[in-house]
Amino acid sequence: MNYNSIFLKYLYISFFLFIYSYNSWSQQSESNREYVENKTNELTNDSSYWDNDAVIYFGANRTALYNWSAGGMNYLEFHGLTDLWFDYRHNKFHWNNFIGMSFGIMKSSYGNFANTPWWKNDDRLEMTSKFSRRTPHLWDYSFLFNFRTQFTFGYYTEDDMLNQNYMDNFFAPVYPITGFGFDIHANDYLTAYLSPITIKSTIVLDDSLSQVGVFGVNAGEKFRSEAGMYINLLYRHDSLFHNKKLSLMTDLSLFSNYLNKPGNIDITWEQLITYKFSKYFSITFSGYLIYDHDIKIPRYQSDGITPIYLTRSNDQLDPITGDNHYFFDYDNPNANNYVVNYVSNDTNGDGLFTDPGEYEGWKIIKTGAATQFMEFWMIGLSFTF
Repeated sequence: MNYNSIFLKYLYISFFLFIYSYNSWSQQSESNREYVENKTNELTNDSSYWDNDAVIYFGANRTALYNWSAGGMNYLEFHGLTDLWFDYRHNKFHWNNFIGMSFGIMKSSYGNFANTPWWKNDDRLEMTSKFSRRTPHLWDYSFLFNFRTQFTFGYYTEDDMLNQNYMDNFFAPVYPITGFGFDIHANDYLTAYLSPITIKSTIVLDDSLSQVGVFGVNAGEKFRSEAGMYINLLYRHDSLFHNKKLSLMTDLSLFSNYLNKPGNIDITWEQLITYKFSKYFSITFSGYLIYDHDIKIPRYQSDGITPIYLTRSNDQLDPITGDNHYFFDYDNPNANNYVVNYVSNDTNGDGLFTDPGEYEGWKIIKTGAATQFMEFWMIGLSFTF
């Protein structure tokens, strides 16, 4: 069963139902009329309005076992998350900014915990800046700039870490988005941004990654751009269900490339739910979903360890295992980004691999677009400014 396809269809249906219900509701809502009235008053005076928020979370998790007969694993994890909003309004000018940062590290082991490497298990840096020309309606004319990247190196396996075979780095990749469109305000909580003129780019500044060709950028290049439509839905509420301890932020972005398979919609979706049970302590759920058809991810069996290999299109068998694993050409090792289990058999030692029974090549891990999802539950310190 293709769960990614089912999920995407469900997401599309939910999105269009939301737009339909929003159009019907926005024409009648009392909160919308109040929003427009307040906005009209701001347009006719010379006052400036600032609305700034900062939310900071920090949590840790620790398990230590000493001569523990029941078995188990030592574990240590630190996680931090910061969301900053800066909102400025003056007459017909509106400048809205968002900065989101999260970073987590962890280590775990059965034995010598001190020598176990630290792993990055969350890494995100995102910024949005939106300039709007305000109107006496629910919508404004807007220009938006957004980019998303990460702070440092990421690895798939411990061998990759030891060999510095990283899969991403600072600004490698970075995804800038620029667009002209309409900023639609349902009320003080819900905003929809629609940009029919949008340029989405992928930039890989790291030389070793750009030479291989990753994240949809051709091998040897550092830049790729797409033209299409961009939609962003943002909902923020600091007293959900009239409960001042419960807050919600959900941010959904969709992008469709006009020229190349417009049905392959790129998705980013962030969710942040917090319940404050005291002034400085809270429990927080953070989730982040990504789907990008141009990001090819190595696929593994259900155990998460055993790779799924590409298979031959003919009846030729693997000379080592006897199965139909695909062997790739030695002269073109970078044709696929993810290669494992390099094998060779040079019978006479001449390095040519041309005699009967000689072979050299790689088994190729199957890669493809997939829905990426990351979630964290954090109990720890929480500050709101």
